[in-house]
Amino acid sequence: MRNWLLWIAVYGLAGLGFMQAQDWGAYAGATAYISEANGANVPSAGMEAGVSRGRIHLGVYGMKTLKPAQTPTYESTLEEYGFWASYYYPATPGLSLTFGLRAGQGTAGMEAVHNHISEGLQEEAIRAFSPEIGVEFPLSRHLSAAFISGYRWIWGAENLEDVGCSSYSSLYTGLSLRLGIFPGR
Repeated sequence: MRNWLLWIAVYGLAGLGFMQAQDWGAYAGATAYISEANGANVPSAGMEAGVSRGRIHLGVYGMKTLKPAQTPTYESTLEEYGFWASYYYPATPGLSLTFGLRAGQGTAGMEAVHNHISEGLQEEAIRAFSPEIGVEFPLSRHLSAAFISGYRWIWGAENLEDVGCSSYSSLYTGLSLRLGIFPGR
């Protein structure tokens, strides 16, 4: 009997949340990232698109290093794309805190360089998982900016020469400019 009451309470509360009047929104944006690849800081750029209903946001993203991370004998690259979900908490009327998760896949590359001459490129398929936190604030009715920070865990780069997954797993920070329809503005 207690299990039935628990299920009724959980589904009842979830149903009430979806039955309340909530606005739908959608946006697309461009993001610039700074992260680490094989021990060197690397700039990356990406795009994201998503839909929102109330405080829940779902979307897709993609990012790629703009310039390979330079170490004395290697140039490292990273490309990632996948899905993300986030929860927006309105801290003030003009500021929202975001808590999100990203899950994706892509490629990690390592190019051996000796005296500025390439000795071959190795690429491995990777999987990535990233919890993140951010702050979003409106710039106008259809434009907002967000500061994002998180940690990216990478799996699948074990076969790259002289590196491992930990060489690509790192903190990242990004600044996103988003254009769209934002509910409540």
